[in-house]
Amino acid sequence: MKCIFLILGISILFFSCQENDDYPYQSFNSSDYQYIPQQYEEIGKVFTFINNQNDTVKIRPKWYDLEKKFNSSWDLIVNTSQKESYYYDELWISLEILDNGNNEDCNFISININKTAEGSLVADLSLPFYDEIGCLGSGFEEESPFQNLAEMVINDIQYSKVKVVNPNDYFTPYKDAKIDKVYYDMDNGIVGFDDTENGLKFKLISN
Repeated sequence: MKCIFLILGISILFFSCQENDDYPYQSFNSSDYQYIPQQYEEIGKVFTFINNQNDTVKIRPKWYDLEKKFNSSWDLIVNTSQKESYYYDELWISLEILDNGNNEDCNFISININKTAEGSLVADLSLPFYDEIGCLGSGFEEESPFQNLAEMVINDIQYSKVKVVNPNDYFTPYKDAKIDKVYYDMDNGIVGFDDTENGLKFKLISN
């Protein structure tokens, strides 16, 4: 009999956890899209960066995947009381670095943007670092309201929401690169990066 009640309790809990339309939905709104690089939605488009020695780095979007997700916050270990569950928007962007001379598993930049239960926006940028042994990643993760955003002019284009990212190691968009500073505009994506040791400054060319 105890077994029957246990199975019945688990079944009720399982079906209670399922998605339904009664939960709040934290969707991207017009204000959020000021911090979402929508130009990467054009899959296959090549973005070119050129430095002061006319060397180039090229990236192109491989996927731009926006999904409605469900977060169920049940605590099955301590008790069966439900915390707030909700739907939310989540965006995954993958950018392929072209002809970078590194391991093919280490030539992708990842951007993840999602909404929290409270309605704030979380942005996560992951930059690859290849050291001949394996592929590591670093970048930044931050929740809105975003702090310390700068204004920059690159090739006569004004960018007003630039996050200056200092990777833990280096960003390696080409073999033996020592990129130690990346300029990520929240509205437009990566707009430039520097190798300060060698005095190289890569800037996005306007397409």
